[in-house]
Amino acid sequence: MLGAAPLLALAACSDGGQDSNRVNEINRDRYVSGDGSNYRWEDPADRFEAPRLQGEDLHGNPIDTDDWAGSVLVVNFWGAWCPPCVAEAKYLVEAAAAFEGQNVQFVGVNIRDSLDAALAFEERWGVQFPSISDEAGRIADDFIDFGLSPTTIPATILIDAEHRVFSIWRVRFRDVETITADVTKALET
Repeated sequence: MLGAAPLLALAACSDGGQDSNRVNEINRDRYVSGDGSNYRWEDPADRFEAPRLQGEDLHGNPIDTDDWAGSVLVVNFWGAWCPPCVAEAKYLVEAAAAFEGQNVQFVGVNIRDSLDAALAFEERWGVQFPSISDEAGRIADDFIDFGLSPTTIPATILIDAEHRVFSIWRVRFRDVETITADVTKALET
């Protein structure tokens, strides 16, 4: 664990260019659990723009968060190989179902899994919302400025309807109520 600390510091300081790709290559086989922190920006004036997410879902369909303009987004970074991601999957599935038909879109970002492993995870846990395949970690690199290292998962970023970052969860969810309360708060502001 201590050997990974210098690499994580490098990743956190990266500008998302060539150096971040190199850090991602070095970290490819390492895993660091989230630090348990949660950040929330209650005042909309304090929120900052979230990066645009683009890619293909696990079935090859295009995903672009600009298509969900005006919706609250729940972006969950996960991997089938990550025990805390497995533990929280049922709560994310339940929360997504609770907001079905509302202005809320759940989207996963699958880190470093093969397509078969990611699809098996979704089938096992009944995940109905799309996940972008990010085997190379490029999407995760876009979030480094927000304190999300490509090797620190699970992590969930809640993005408000104006596509500004509302909250960042760097820990696994242990119940559905925590997720739904945060989404409800984002819908109200």
